[in-house]
Amino acid sequence: MGLAVTFYDVVKWIHVTAIVVGLGPTFAYGVYIAIATAREPRSVPFVYAVIQRIDKTFVTAGSLLILITGIYLAADRWDFGYFFVTWGLIAIVALIAIGIGFFGPNERRAEQLARRDIEASGDGEVRFSDEFNAVSTKMARMGPVTGLIVVVTVYVMVAKPFL
Repeated sequence: MGLAVTFYDVVKWIHVTAIVVGLGPTFAYGVYIAIATAREPRSVPFVYAVIQRIDKTFVTAGSLLILITGIYLAADRWDFGYFFVTWGLIAIVALIAIGIGFFGPNERRAEQLARRDIEASGDGEVRFSDEFNAVSTKMARMGPVTGLIVVVTVYVMVAKPFL
């Protein structure tokens, strides 16, 4: 019995790996911020800086790999008319757009506001401003939406409903 690994198999492996490595860390962002805010509020700007670095490297590269390999996989073995293919393409494009248009600017703003609020606190207890809390809350509401897009997309890709 020989090992029959095709180029398609390798591309599919890259596709799935990009999903896990590229999008996986984003599921913990809310936890990172919540813990930092509660236990070490002076670390909040650093946590946002780390999140932005992860977004610019893992999430961006992963998302582009997901898109490119997904297009290859669909073109090689499937058809762009299948529901699961269309759903996947729309989902990754939406996630990229939300990352660039919503999370990027709000993460930068939250980091700036946290730094400002910490400086204003001096050596005393850190109290984050209503402005920081509003930006943070906005992201806390959108995070589960993007997480749901990822989870539903994984289901659609695996189950291939309407096939």
